[in-house]
Amino acid sequence: MKNLKNYLIAALACASFTSCIVDDEIETNTELFNSPLVTGFKSDNTLANFVQESGRTFDFGVPVEVIGGASGQPSNSQITMSYELGTLDDVKSLSDSAKQNIINNDILAVEGTHYDFVDTVRDAVITPGQTFDLIDLKIYNDALDGGKTTYFVLNLKTVTTIDNVVIGEQLKSTLVQIQLCRTDLAVPYTTYYNGGTTARAHTVAHLGDGNYELDSMFGWPGAGYTSNFFACAGNLTFTGWRFSNPIIQGAPGSVDASSNLVFTDFGIGRASGAPIFSGWTILMDKN
Repeated sequence: MKNLKNYLIAALACASFTSCIVDDEIETNTELFNSPLVTGFKSDNTLANFVQESGRTFDFGVPVEVIGGASGQPSNSQITMSYELGTLDDVKSLSDSAKQNIINNDILAVEGTHYDFVDTVRDAVITPGQTFDLIDLKIYNDALDGGKTTYFVLNLKTVTTIDNVVIGEQLKSTLVQIQLCRTDLAVPYTTYYNGGTTARAHTVAHLGDGNYELDSMFGWPGAGYTSNFFACAGNLTFTGWRFSNPIIQGAPGSVDASSNLVFTDFGIGRASGAPIFSGWTILMDKN
């Protein structure tokens, strides 16, 4: 009898506790359902890489998305957002030093010279039931400097819809960076590490749009530890390799007048402690 009494007390307590959880879930779900839809740019940085081709006009779209909020479903009504050109100060994630670096080294795009908007009204329209739209651009190869990044800033300005929709505070602006990329670097190279005289063989393959694969990471020649880099805007920039050890690039690599590749201040780090190596200069002579 005592055991039965204890069981009933436990069951009642459990039922009461479960009820509290359900109430909390209903309240939370109601808040989410009634919260506004949040829209904005997909990222505060939009990279537009193109293979350099004389006379070419490139089509490109900057994505604007329904990010979240409400019940997690797209709007049943049309969402119209106006947009305008902005400045680097509008991109909140950029530090002062990053902004100054862009100003010093990159080219500010000029509408009508480097690019044009396809929609002259400058409205992004997300139709009912959809989750994104593209701000379409025409980008002109011959106006771009193949050795530099050309940039401009886009701001979302106003939103018009019958639904409860807001533009996310951190998603109002995006830095559009346009780069021309090389496709002629996919050859075998005789490679020298950090001033050494021992020749090592490396091969580079082009994966498309200026993205390259190195057959094995520097320091591990012939081992098959592949790595990747972009050859765009005059820079050779590593993006990753087979292992999680960080790639140290004190400065982007470059291509010299003979189409040889040069990497300075290069290294491979560790999760903690001193790097495996650092400060190397890598010379890759085209075969």
